[in-house]
Order: sequence, then structure tokens, then C-alpha cells
Amino acid sequence: MANRTRSIHDAQQRWARQSLEIAADLRAQRRALGLTQQAVGQAIGRSTSRVSRVERQKVRRLPIQDLVRHAAVLGLRLSVKLYPIGGAIRDAAQVRYVTRFLARVGRTWRVRLEVPLPLAGDLRAIDVLLEGACTIAVEVVTRLTDVQAMVRAAQLKQRDIGADRLIIVVAATHANRRALAEARPALSATFDLDTQHSMARLAAGEDPGRDAIVLLSA
Repeated sequence: MANRTRSIHDAQQRWARQSLEIAADLRAQRRALGLTQQAVGQAIGRSTSRVSRVERQKVRRLPIQDLVRHAAVLGLRLSVKLYPIGGAIRDAAQVRYVTRFLARVGRTWRVRLEVPLPLAGDLRAIDVLLEGACTIAVEVVTRLTDVQAMVRAAQLKQRDIGADRLIIVVAATHANRRALAEARPALSATFDLDTQHSMARLAAGEDPGRDAIVLLSA
């Protein structure tokens, strides 16, 4: 929960900085075109005072539709893109798999949940970090869509947090089993795909020896 609160706070700060930049761009472009705030307001169906407040970042709410129109009349195009950073709210299914996994691991390991990556401005977090015979980053996936993308994202987290091993816990659904079976030839060179072997090593408090993908039922 602490990491989630930090993520929201960081996102709010980022938006505060970006909105200042947007307001400055709108103001600078209007002036470059020699337009008055009144002219812009008439073009987008807003009052002159509203345009002024937008340019000074003095509005409490700025619907994206208004921002798109405001930018368009000034010859600008708004671009918005979303990037995965992790740290999203866990659904009930993911919580169940985390609980199931930890129950099978036992008490030998020190367990930390939602561990933020130690990089300035990085909002990603490791689902579970196990510390003991070695350090293991654990990512929990309830629904596989793109196996290669999932593996790459998990490996980057492992690298950035400096963990010795990576374990990806996958919900043992029919769809996930099919996805892993199709990707098995590519995965077997990097991961131990024997769930029983990997979980037995963890339960004994031992280094699993390799990165692993384990299938667990809820």
C-alpha cells in the first residue's frame, strides 16, 4: 500500500509539471499566431477568462476534449500515450496467488511485498521479494497475453532491483497452460519449467539454481 500511495503521489507531481508545460505551450503558440484570448475563446466556445485561466493553469478541471480543441485552433495536436510501470492495484485473484505461493514457500525466507525499484522516478515494483539463501524477485501473473513481453518486463525488474533469481508465478488456468506450452521451446533455455522441483527447493530454503516459471492453482 505504501508503494501504491507513493506512485499516486509521484503521478500527481508529474501531472503538475506537465500541465505547467502545456499551459506555457498554449500561451506561447497563441502569442506567436498573434491571436487574442478572446479569439481563441470564441473558436472553442469558451469565455476569454476561461482561456486566460487555462494559460495560467488556474482551472481545477480541464477535460481532455477541451484541451484537444484548444490545441487544435492553435495548430497544435495533443498526444497522449500510456506506458506500463507496474504497481497497479492488485485484483482479488492476484492476491490469492501471492498468498498461495507464500504458503508453499514456508517461513525460511524473509518476505517483502510490493518492493519499489531503487531508481529515481521509477514507479515499478516487485510483487514479492524473497531474501535468504539468495535474493529472488517474484512476479505474479494471473492472465497471460504476451508471454515474451511478460518475461522481458519481469527480467528488467529483476535486473533493476539486483535480484539473483527471478520466479514468475503463473495462474494454472487452461489458457495460461496453452500459452506456456506454445512458448516452451523458447523459455526452456532460460527458465526451469518444473514447478514441483522449483517449489521444493524454495520450501527447503534453498537457491532454486535457475530462474523459474511455476504454475499454481488458486
